[in-house]
Amino acid sequence: MFDTMDQQLFTASRADAIKELLPLAGEAERYNAGSWVTTIFIIGWALGGLIFGVLGDRWGRAKTMALTIMLYAGFTGLSGLATSEFSLAIGRALGSIGITFTPYHFFTVGRFLTGLGVGGEFAVGAALIAEVMPEKARAGALGMMQALSAVGNLVGAWLLGVIVPLWGWQGLYFVGTFPALIGVIVFLKLREPEKWVAARAAALANPDDKTKQFGSIKDLFTHPIWRRNVLVGIALAIAGVLGLWGAGFWSSDLIKSIIPTMTQEDKVRYEQLVAAGPAQQLEMIQAMDKEQRHQFEQFRLNLEIKPRMAADKIFTEPLMDSEIATFKSMIPRAMDEDSKTRLRSKALMLQQVGAFFGMYVFFLVSDRIGRRATFFGALLMGWIAVSLVFLTFKSSFQIWFLWPFLGFATLAPFGGYAVYLPELFPTRLRSTGISFCYNVGRFITAAGVLMLGSLAVALDGKTAFAGFRLAAVLIATSYIIGLIALIWAPETANKPLPEEG
Repeated sequence: MFDTMDQQLFTASRADAIKELLPLAGEAERYNAGSWVTTIFIIGWALGGLIFGVLGDRWGRAKTMALTIMLYAGFTGLSGLATSEFSLAIGRALGSIGITFTPYHFFTVGRFLTGLGVGGEFAVGAALIAEVMPEKARAGALGMMQALSAVGNLVGAWLLGVIVPLWGWQGLYFVGTFPALIGVIVFLKLREPEKWVAARAAALANPDDKTKQFGSIKDLFTHPIWRRNVLVGIALAIAGVLGLWGAGFWSSDLIKSIIPTMTQEDKVRYEQLVAAGPAQQLEMIQAMDKEQRHQFEQFRLNLEIKPRMAADKIFTEPLMDSEIATFKSMIPRAMDEDSKTRLRSKALMLQQVGAFFGMYVFFLVSDRIGRRATFFGALLMGWIAVSLVFLTFKSSFQIWFLWPFLGFATLAPFGGYAVYLPELFPTRLRSTGISFCYNVGRFITAAGVLMLGSLAVALDGKTAFAGFRLAAVLIATSYIIGLIALIWAPETANKPLPEEG
């Protein structure tokens, strides 16, 4: 729950943070910068998952989980210092030896280090719950564990609307240090699963028995069954993680991009502008102050029309008929910045309500019709949801039905990861196998997220749609990878956890 709350604090406030860290950048440049930060975060997430997944098999589930919690909570707080004097002092010190280190770089490093802890927690947590629960309760417990991640996302979305208007986006990151207390309690109180303790003791009693080595990535590929399972797990993870992080988790940025930001004074000025004749329009444009000119420039460059106004003619040409029509439809749905922040908060909460039910319904359905058939429906639905939301969203009222569906469909496969991945590997490789599947998927996702920014820039202006919308829809084709992998996926519903021999 707190792991995903931390992720949501980042995804919900990413646009606000990048706008403050790079105040002179244009909209497309900010998307590109945001995609870089997200990519670095996911690389840290994947690297931490691989490291701590192996450590969870070798050192213990509970102790490793406590360490990952304290790691991500501590560096979340550090990320909030990106605009502080502390960050600027580091920048000056590195600048004296010829290294450029801006608040944007400080923020990016903080997200990478946070990612190490965030990525490490899931595998050891899933392995721990799978091993302590009775067989009949295992899938339900894992499904509920994953569904509670939506509660964390919901809390993060709620905090966006409460904290940002009062203390800015930095306040979110300081609140994100709270889970460190949970890490201390876990470290002091939680015991290791008896199944792991027994298997570990057997391994120590027979150090020469290679079939009892813990946390061996090599062993995932030397045994034919584990090799097939790990390849299927990787493909499923790539499909869902890339679909979510490469598209679904950019829904807050979609709102920020598509819903115009205008004060009441702005609305009056633009209503007068579109009602005026060409000569009067030019007079009004020339009379704009610096801030108004910047706002007007961004509007004309990003209107969803084709062809768009050339950048060198923004202040020298009156509005085209298509621009006037678009402005007339845009003015009534525009909001001031605080109202739009609250709208994004509501939308993200609706998305996470849908996500909770999506993940829990996966468990309920998969116990009845099987894991493979449920995965097929979940992946297909995720693909449809991303395409629908990113191609049709225009007005604020749409959040009430589009965002719950987006959350349900894009998070349902994650309920499958929690239930299915622990069922693919034996005790000595369980944490390692879960983390390897999930985190190879994350590495691929990091490249996909980086591609989102580049695609958005490349596609912008090619059609009437904003390049950002089309890029997200293209990234969402990743769901096909998982649909194909299901051909070789083993059915594990209502079967005991696998063990060698």
